Amino acid sequence: MELRLQDIERLHLGLVAVAVCAAAVSGWLAPRSVLLGGAVMGGNFWVMRQLGVRLFTPERHRTAVVLGLMLVKFSLFVGLLGVLFWRVPLDPLAFGVGATLLLIACVIAALRQPHAVAIG
Repeated sequence: MELRLQDIERLHLGLVAVAVCAAAVSGWLAPRSVLLGGAVMGGNFWVMRQLGVRLFTPERHRTAVVLGLMLVKFSLFVGLLGVLFWRVPLDPLAFGVGATLLLIACVIAALRQPHAVAIG
């Protein structure tokens, strides 16, 4: 069984939904900030996956275009985060919790994989 990036994305969406609901019920964190943190990281992960597909697919192998798109992606996401924190009243802790959920989804997906047996 191989680790698929779509599985990480689905798990991430589920974790964000649970965290937003938990934040709304408990009142400890701002649900909107948790959602925005999860959305920014989920969007970033999706764009990186799309760029990786274009970089490693032989018929679409245009390294300069992909690197240019990565620079644009990085600039847009840094700009988006700057605008979010400057213009939108966000709870930084809740945003951080939402952003961290992608890392948690990656770890959970990796731990679900069967371990290879080392011989030797």
